[in-house]
Amino acid sequence: MRKYIIQFLIVIENFSLFISGILAIIFYNCFNLNFYKNFYQKENLAPKIGTTYDELIQNTTNLLDYLNHKTMLNFDWYSDKDILHMQDVRTLYNVSYKTMVFFFILFIISTILLVFLCKKETLFYISRTFNKVLLSFIIVIGVLSCIISYNFTSFWIKFHQLLFSNDLWLLSPDESNLIQMVPEEFFISLITTIIIHIFILFITLFVLNTLMRKRFKNN
Repeated sequence: MRKYIIQFLIVIENFSLFISGILAIIFYNCFNLNFYKNFYQKENLAPKIGTTYDELIQNTTNLLDYLNHKTMLNFDWYSDKDILHMQDVRTLYNVSYKTMVFFFILFIISTILLVFLCKKETLFYISRTFNKVLLSFIIVIGVLSCIISYNFTSFWIKFHQLLFSNDLWLLSPDESNLIQMVPEEFFISLITTIIIHIFILFITLFVLNTLMRKRFKNN
């Protein structure tokens, strides 16, 4: 019985670590102002949408601060539909953040229980299952990456239909400064960066755990 409890806790711990890690990477990239700056400069976006670079950054900062509940959106820049959609987006961010915190706490609790049950052999037991759970995550992310790269537009539409219960996300560039700031090309770049960072994290964890397993075998 004890063996199955330990195995169950290890799977829960691994799963919680990977989910919280993925969400942390998503939050880091989505709120990384330098990413927006680099995209704007690369695309020379400010003159294309009839504003200055400084004003574009100011309104982007306003957008990110709004998502972090620090301010209200600039009504002079964002349309009514933009604002309504961003209310939905902020709700989604709130749920995602709470999910990240929940899984991180679950990771800590499960780790503490494993230390209590396994004592000095904690890392040995964890390392035996770690790469198996991690490999399943790598496969899922890999399949998702193939789907996204095959037809990003279709994926993006399905993504919004799944997460939003209305059509406020259907914004027109003629009426929405929001969609001009972050066009489809922006999200292709953002999601590509997020996936690359996730793969870097997972491959690093895979290599470190493999080295740890070899060390245990040698000992």
